[in-house]
Amino acid sequence: MDQRQLNALVAVADHGSFSAAARALHTVQSNVSTHVARLERELGAVLIDRATGTLTEPGQVVVDRARRVQAELDALEA
Repeated sequence: MDQRQLNALVAVADHGSFSAAARALHTVQSNVSTHVARLERELGAVLIDRATGTLTEPGQVVVDRARRVQAELDALEA
């Protein structure tokens, strides 16, 4: 698990789709999809319902924690 994977997941949650997340992250959709898929494999859970584009329950837990991690990293930089 790395920060890029977490950022990709949070971006999908924030923007509602893989393509919108890619635009926000200034990358291509396949990169976002790859990051999320690797994170899902590492955690052994589906994080995004591909049919609806919404977070699953485990996905929401990971996004909440990823936001806390990012807040801590921002605090360290400050």
